Amino acid sequence: MNLSSSRMIQHSLPRRLLHNHSGVVSIALFFVFCCVVFSLITSNFLTGTNWLNIIRQSAPLLIVATAMTLVITTGGIDLSVGSTLALVGALSAIALNSWGLPWPVVLLGGLLLGGFVGAINGFFIAYEGIPAFIVTLATLAVVRGIALLVTQGYSIPVPADSLFTFIGRAWVVGIPMPALLGILILLIGHIVLNHMRFGRYVTAIGANGRRRAAQRH
Repeated sequence: MNLSSSRMIQHSLPRRLLHNHSGVVSIALFFVFCCVVFSLITSNFLTGTNWLNIIRQSAPLLIVATAMTLVITTGGIDLSVGSTLALVGALSAIALNSWGLPWPVVLLGGLLLGGFVGAINGFFIAYEGIPAFIVTLATLAVVRGIALLVTQGYSIPVPADSLFTFIGRAWVVGIPMPALLGILILLIGHIVLNHMRFGRYVTAIGANGRRRAAQRH
């Protein structure tokens, strides 16, 4: 390999990265832009305490985004996930506070409730042939209405001695436990999507849908 060919490879590598990962690059640039702007607006933005607080509060979004990646990879969409998260959280707090249920029962009930909402969406999408956007938009409105009815628009505190409170406040090697849980779920999602048969099936479903759409056009 001569000098000119090595220079061509070096110059083409950034172009290939921009071409193959343009979405990731654009999001990363926007993230850097936001960090610069907020650091100029307030002097506390780049402090370690603030970053740890941001990481702690972003952990639930990271977990939801990991699951949504699987949905979007299939070519679908779920607009109701935020409302479902709010309803499950509200009912879990009520179950701990008012009903006095133990946390394992509350945890299992929350998972079952979220799965039930997802099963309703899946039924109308897969068996009735209604577009996912329409189904999940309707589910969003219904579930959000139920959440508002249950909470009356007020936040519901979780008991201080609950395991959920402990997880939310705990630190491990200087990192908030919610952040570690979010990173763990992210790694599991990466392994499932890229290194397991189920992930290949999920990717194939989305690829087949895009191929059929291209053939129709």
